[in-house]
Amino acid sequence: MWEAPMRCNDALELQSALLDGELGARESRDVEAHLAACTHCQATLKDLQDLSGSLRAQAEYFRAPPDLRSRIGAQIRAEPRAATRTGKPTRSAPSFSLPSWWPSWGMGAAVPVAAAILAFTVGVQFAGPSADDRLLDETVGDHARALVTDHAFDVASSDQHTVKPWFAGKLDFSPPVHDLGADGFPLIGGRLDYLDHTRVAVLAYRKRQHEIDVFIWPVARGVSGVSSLTRASRGYNVVRWSAGGMNFCAVSDVEPDELQHLMALIRSASAA
Repeated sequence: MWEAPMRCNDALELQSALLDGELGARESRDVEAHLAACTHCQATLKDLQDLSGSLRAQAEYFRAPPDLRSRIGAQIRAEPRAATRTGKPTRSAPSFSLPSWWPSWGMGAAVPVAAAILAFTVGVQFAGPSADDRLLDETVGDHARALVTDHAFDVASSDQHTVKPWFAGKLDFSPPVHDLGADGFPLIGGRLDYLDHTRVAVLAYRKRQHEIDVFIWPVARGVSGVSSLTRASRGYNVVRWSAGGMNFCAVSDVEPDELQHLMALIRSASAA
């Protein structure tokens, strides 16, 4: 059974649990496999590790004053006696467990540490990549993974009348498929992949010795498409555009102008 690899969003959510040793064997294996192929998630994990080390090494330790310690201790000892007199159980505060890497500091240290973590979290939230950047980075990760695992396509064919029917029943849309061999971009196959937890079509083309993946998925209802967007990520070039109610994203290590040429050819063939 074909199983989708872990996405960046899922891996990022599980990184703290991975550091704390809270994941099961399967989840740990899936996260570690994703980290091995994703430099973006590797960098995020390194930031978490650095933060943990900084908290251990730099945070100040404050001991609670004796009178405060006495009052808290007296209150704790008094609660069971109050419950015995009234016959009613005392309400316990919601349980909360700190991560295993959290040092055993006094309560006075909690405020500056919490503030530092809040600032770090807010900084990551607002300074992080945009939705478009994350999507393009995910296509690059999928393309690189397909090359490393030698899984460029599920159906190998240069015949568009073989590749297009292969997608029937596997997707809830029909991707446009064109063999552009006469223009220097022969079709070599197609496969299924995932972007943002959604199944998409991928057409594989060849340009000299370079493979080009073209990801295709429908434009969401009520959302305007992208006319043209060119980016570079992790040594690959990416061109994204929308046409005919479909989103397209071409990824390869060929030059950007060659991807733009492929975009123009697909636009023309789809409009014909």
